[in-house]
Amino acid sequence: MRLLNCALLITALAAQQALGQLKIKVEATYKGKPIPESEIKMVPIEAKSNPSSTTRLTPLKAAEAESAVKKRANPTSSSANWCGSVNRATNANQIKLIHSYFNHPTCTKRTGVTTYPQAVAAWAGIDGDSWTSALLQAGTVCKIDNSTGIVRNEAWWQWLPSAAYTITSLPVAAEDWFEVTINTTSSTAAKITLANISQSYVYTITLSGGQALGRIDADWVVERPRYGSGFAGFASFSDVWFQDAYATRVSSGSLGILGATQFQITSLCASSEYDNANEVSWSL
Repeated sequence: MRLLNCALLITALAAQQALGQLKIKVEATYKGKPIPESEIKMVPIEAKSNPSSTTRLTPLKAAEAESAVKKRANPTSSSANWCGSVNRATNANQIKLIHSYFNHPTCTKRTGVTTYPQAVAAWAGIDGDSWTSALLQAGTVCKIDNSTGIVRNEAWWQWLPSAAYTITSLPVAAEDWFEVTINTTSSTAAKITLANISQSYVYTITLSGGQALGRIDADWVVERPRYGSGFAGFASFSDVWFQDAYATRVSSGSLGILGATQFQITSLCASSEYDNANEVSWSL
């Protein structure tokens, strides 16, 4: 996720906005009722109509996460900024849709780190690993701007290489549960549904004209995001669980967590599969 500075504020509901060739249409509900246009706001940062009724799992304790590591079978790889699961489809049977529930973490200043802002992003997305020219992603981020330790929690989405958008009208609190679904209709068009299950908000973002996706990589990731020209400091954070995680494919079949590459950020973040539908990333 590449986040640069921009101060433009956009109001958008069932109205198309364009950033270059990317066209954006946004609708939102609160407790099933449409949110007025004047109350839907997004801040561009350079660079299901209702929540599912599927029962999510109770987040497991750290000891259970450690148990998952002991029986880990997924291959691992080091990354400077990604910590989580990435599974891969083939060109012959690409990814159509990716889904997950996840908990937005509780974030605190990392001891001994003086780099600000400190931040942690949690998201699901398509591409960005083996397919590097485009990435479509949506999730949340916690940000600590300075040594006061005050945390800002925000929702966001991005179709790289276009700008990221912070959804300033979508509330986010520590340990809120979110559901994210990204459904592609082609390599350049998709619909994001980002729902705060805990607070009964649902945002639907319909996109067209994006940079062509390969629809090869299925991503469930905790990230050390970029701010300006470099990485943010990586805040400490509570365990992030991705649950009911899956990616359906264009022709047939699906991908889950098993068989994915588990990315780790040395000395900062570890991740492990729990089973084919559940993955955990935790702060070191």
